[in-house]
Amino acid sequence: MGKTIALEAIILNTYDVGEADRFCILFTRERGKIAARARSVRKLSSRMGGSLLPLQHVKLQVREGSAGFMISDVQKVSIMDFEGVSAFMKAQQGMELLLNTLHDEEPMENLFDTTLQFLKLSGDHTGQYVLPFTIRLLHILGSLPGIDNTYFQYCSIVQKEFLGLAKDGMWKDLPELSIDDRKVFSDLCAKLLSEISSRPLRVGNVLNDMQGACKQS
Repeated sequence: MGKTIALEAIILNTYDVGEADRFCILFTRERGKIAARARSVRKLSSRMGGSLLPLQHVKLQVREGSAGFMISDVQKVSIMDFEGVSAFMKAQQGMELLLNTLHDEEPMENLFDTTLQFLKLSGDHTGQYVLPFTIRLLHILGSLPGIDNTYFQYCSIVQKEFLGLAKDGMWKDLPELSIDDRKVFSDLCAKLLSEISSRPLRVGNVLNDMQGACKQS
């Protein structure tokens, strides 16, 4: 028997395996990104199945053994409700960014808190937070050049203000950007993401969304 550990987690994705098991990709505060299996949770009698779904913020009891992590108990911490398909897809896009850029078992508490902020804003508002989240993610991962770097030499003062506030997580103070302004950041972020992403981005065409969502910040 392996030891049991308590983890706070955001569920990035899940996969059904076997007759009733579920495989969960978790971003945990304590251990970073891990994969864990939950046995028999797809049975009607399971009390865990409704909590082990993507985009949920949960606390887990996980048994760590030679075969990996096994979930033995789960409790919801925050209720993540996304009004409409658009809000849900934006949140999914953020999770895909994490799936493609995080390394296994690398704790990043700062990014964990940023991800919670992103999910809550995506669920509570009609605004567009994928681009600010992407900028903040790149900053925390050490992949975002400084504002005065030549990489951003053609950005306007407003664009640089947006960049500075976004990287610091001050998303409610962001200035309005035009479609063309967001297109600039989309192209710049695409290049930076390609250097650290483990595979091409798929869900919802993240970069296209960053280009096109311009009505609200």
